[in-house]
Amino acid sequence: MTVVRSLYNRFEHLVHELSKFGAVGAVALVVNMGVFNVYLLAAPSKQIFAKVVATVVATCVAYVGNRYWTYKDRDKIDRHREMLFFFLINGVAAVIEVMFVFISKYGLGQDGTLAVNIASYFFGLPLGMLFRLYCYRTFVFPEGAEPEIVPATASAPLYPNGHPAQPQAHVHQRPVPETASR
Repeated sequence: MTVVRSLYNRFEHLVHELSKFGAVGAVALVVNMGVFNVYLLAAPSKQIFAKVVATVVATCVAYVGNRYWTYKDRDKIDRHREMLFFFLINGVAAVIEVMFVFISKYGLGQDGTLAVNIASYFFGLPLGMLFRLYCYRTFVFPEGAEPEIVPATASAPLYPNGHPAQPQAHVHQRPVPETASR
């Protein structure tokens, strides 16, 4: 039990981060699947466009969840730069996801609702998720530098030189030994 406990203690921050990332991802996934399948009901032949629209909506949900919950304690780089990185990274991840729908529809000739859902959510989504996790941690929500802690020393002065409260240095003179000749 102590081995498991020590491993948990060592990776506790990562476990919490992955849990939050997963919860935000689950909400974004439900949004993605809902928008995707509702769009497919309305326009069954527009699988690629449906996937793009669903991914954009889910990306907005994921940004809000990750910025204000998963990575709320991380350094906030310039908000515009952060959003630019976030949406660029999600654009690349969307290409990864759409690529599998494209392969299913045009490469394999499988364009039914079940086939494109399998291509999207069992192949594209996991690869896109791994890509996002790495990039969010590294580029979008980087950890700030830890402040340097300088220990106080016993010889460090309380006040700077010249401060009125700074004790004045006294010059110690050696006592003159008394002579026996007196």
